[in-house]
Amino acid sequence: MTESAQAWDGRGAAEREQLLEFGVRMFLATVTMLFAAFTSAYLVRRAGADWQPIPLPGVLGVNTMVLAASSAAAEAGRRAAARRRWGLARAGFAAAVALGVAFVGGQLGAWRALEGAGFVVSTLPQSAFFYMLTGVHAVHLVAGLVVLAATLPALGPGVGAHAREAGAVTVSPAARARLAATFWHFFGALWVYVYALLAFL
Repeated sequence: MTESAQAWDGRGAAEREQLLEFGVRMFLATVTMLFAAFTSAYLVRRAGADWQPIPLPGVLGVNTMVLAASSAAAEAGRRAAARRRWGLARAGFAAAVALGVAFVGGQLGAWRALEGAGFVVSTLPQSAFFYMLTGVHAVHLVAGLVVLAATLPALGPGVGAHAREAGAVTVSPAARARLAATFWHFFGALWVYVYALLAFL
């Protein structure tokens, strides 16, 4: 590759990283607005005379800790990728994926426990909001799992080199790790917010 081609490739990669970061931030802003709308509807409906609290499954507290551990693993993977320690980076993201899957399984257990206690979507207004809020969060979390899993194969020193040899403009492995971790941290924080909303309001 010539010097001018290398310079173009560097500019192209930087521009692509900026576009991807902008896309991620726009998507997360959209999700934030969606849950802000849900919160507004929840608070208005909660003021109704027929509002009754429901017992939240105890597994939700465990799920929260599992998701926090998953976020910590993703952050460890991001930091390792920034230092080009690819083995540790892959281990961190793999652990984040495994713990994320465990969280989704725990949420399924929470829904089954609530259903077993006699609370389905149509039982009470709060049970309807519980299923809606946790369900929509779970759907977005699964999307986050896909992003984490898709990042794993890119965490290596040869990935970018092979793409450049093929003439492609690519995003650096460290940048992919950073964006994936940002995506995942957001949904971890969003779950803490949803859990607090359901448990304390």
